[in-house]
Amino acid sequence: MGSGRDKRKKARERKDGPVAGIGTVKTERKTQKNEAKKERRAEKRIEGDEDDVEAILLRLALEEKARAGKGGAGAEAKPAVVECEPPGPRVSASFVPHVTPRGSYLLMFGGEFADPSTDKVTVFRDMYRFDTDKRKWARIDSPHAPPPRSAHQAVAAKGSMLVFGGEFTSPNQEKFHHYRDLWRLDLATWEWDCLPAKGGPSARSGHRMVLQPLKNRVLLFGGFYDTGREVKYYNDLWELSLETLKWTSLGGGGGGGGAPAAPGPGGPWPSPRSGCGVAVVGDTLWVFGGYSKAKDDEDPELEHGKAMDDVWACNLTSYTWERVKKVGMAPGARASFALAVHAHPKAGPRAFVFGGVSDNEAKGGEDLSSDFHNDLYTFAFERRRWFAAELRPPAKGKQQQGADAAPASSGAAPGADGSDAAAASTSSAAGAGAASSSVVSPEAAARLAALCDKSSALYRAATKIQASYRGYVVRKAYQLYKIGGVVSEVLYSPATYGLDLSCLSMPKPRARIGALMTIVGNTLWLLGGTVEVGSREVTLDDMWALDVQRLDGWSLVRENTVGEELLKAGSGSDSEWTEGSGSEDEDDEEDEQPLPAKAKAAGKAKS
Repeated sequence: MGSGRDKRKKARERKDGPVAGIGTVKTERKTQKNEAKKERRAEKRIEGDEDDVEAILLRLALEEKARAGKGGAGAEAKPAVVECEPPGPRVSASFVPHVTPRGSYLLMFGGEFADPSTDKVTVFRDMYRFDTDKRKWARIDSPHAPPPRSAHQAVAAKGSMLVFGGEFTSPNQEKFHHYRDLWRLDLATWEWDCLPAKGGPSARSGHRMVLQPLKNRVLLFGGFYDTGREVKYYNDLWELSLETLKWTSLGGGGGGGGAPAAPGPGGPWPSPRSGCGVAVVGDTLWVFGGYSKAKDDEDPELEHGKAMDDVWACNLTSYTWERVKKVGMAPGARASFALAVHAHPKAGPRAFVFGGVSDNEAKGGEDLSSDFHNDLYTFAFERRRWFAAELRPPAKGKQQQGADAAPASSGAAPGADGSDAAAASTSSAAGAGAASSSVVSPEAAARLAALCDKSSALYRAATKIQASYRGYVVRKAYQLYKIGGVVSEVLYSPATYGLDLSCLSMPKPRARIGALMTIVGNTLWLLGGTVEVGSREVTLDDMWALDVQRLDGWSLVRENTVGEELLKAGSGSDSEWTEGSGSEDEDDEEDEQPLPAKAKAAGKAKS
């Protein structure tokens, strides 16, 4: 019967023409009805479980579709750039430089924020632009933006910004959704479009992506995929051609849509990891540190995290990897640090590494404590050598500017790992030697002179201690490492040698992970990040600048506005030097305290 009715309808239309508007009206009515059903289903699902990631993303997609259609008279909304106040606190956003003839900018997209009062996490999809010359922020409102995400990666090239992957976290950090989509933002029109991802890397976050201008491509390495039920860490290497916008696997394990590609013939390859640092210099890809998890051999319900301190170099012509020997004063094992590259006119290209976290496990992995860092290191690519970045006291004008801003608490005393004191002592010793001889004993002056002599036993001892130990272990090494029966005090008492330690009291960013950092010209910009205070996460929104040529101290661009009471309370707790002396009852009470946020959210790996 239905077929006959269709025939009669078509016959009337052939004779009289189609009935104007009826088909269109029915289609629109049906579409609206279906969308209303989707909204009701999404609202119903979200009311039942606030950690239902799929329902949250569905609701956000419907809201974005409605927002994009509010352009007036049925037209789509147009992109707009509006000056605004600085964005709120966030971590694990993308933060890329965009240099144009009209000025230099920093582009920030996405990220997340953990509310310290509720422990709820909000993931962002907003886009901001920072004018580095005027030091002003603008919000970029564009329809059809990517879904909210953090721990993704972005690069700017050829008038566009490319965004790949990332994750969406439920408010209680119980469930996660990993993306494998590739988005492009036109930096002239501010319009987004989603590009085909067929044949590209699998869904992931915590990966690293970097531009190689020499070969007109983008390189992607590593990352992780963690649903709470399964966890995968990747060490695969991919390229995205900027000409064809197609992905090609360059080797590594477990990260593609099909079977994992094998490493080079019998050659070494970095282990799977996320939260590492990646840089391209010429035709070499560099990988620094990172983090991974592995199941316990005896208890499959237990996982052990491992932070890494290795450095790898990949020849991007032969795709052969080489593990680089650790030389100089290198940072300890860590993940989720910030890394940016600067081309120094004399020293050549070098990487700046700031912050990060080192996790310490106890009781077979059941207890987890974390050391957050705020030290700054440089790696000279041509020399393949690490240095502790030595900040010199600024000129009077800048020193007064820094005095106006209160020094930031770092969660650990400046130079607690020996790096700041060592940097000051080794570089200033030569200049301070003559001056110090008049204020210290001849024995101390002789010891200071020996510290400057690279062939002396004291110099070798200091280098060994500084390069190999951190935290309380340095204290132990200081107590035990003797030269000729005398303990060297230069590591912990450099002031007695007449050394200038004024740089240690200069303002500096507090320790953190997931900070946003990049370099434009000769200025390093640092924004946001996260620090833990007990079981609470505090997401920061302070902003800092550092001249990477003069290295004359950090400049505070904007003070932190969130969680200061928690941070001050946390800084007043016992330091890592305090030895526990509590009773067994006190230990039991301590065991019942809430676990840190990272331990509470087992699926949340380092990004």
